[in-house]
Amino acid sequence: MSDQTFKELRHPTQCELWEKPELVATKVSDRFETVESFVDESHLSRALLKCRECGQLYFFEFYENVDWKGGDDAQYSTYIPVEDRSDIETMKEGSIYDLFYFTPRLQWDHKTDAPGSTVKWIGK
Repeated sequence: MSDQTFKELRHPTQCELWEKPELVATKVSDRFETVESFVDESHLSRALLKCRECGQLYFFEFYENVDWKGGDDAQYSTYIPVEDRSDIETMKEGSIYDLFYFTPRLQWDHKTDAPGSTVKWIGK
């Protein structure tokens, strides 16, 4: 997918997360229903989620970069609003970096040795 251009998806303005992205900091199962699971490993998870409030579908990825020294592993969660099955297929087959081609996307990042975590929309 590395030869692909950026793709802007429909903005999920009806979803509460559009104006309050920090709400993804709650337990995933409290905010979302899992529609389909694609990968479920200890350091990588991918799934199709549905917002319990509005029904918006999100391609979800959790990625953990293991820090074998200090144990403060960097963790990244990505939520991409989707509607089209072909986009979902492209995302689930791509690498963790291929998701950067899609906007808007909601990022929740906890970096190694960084105070706290950041939550923000990319491409809003």
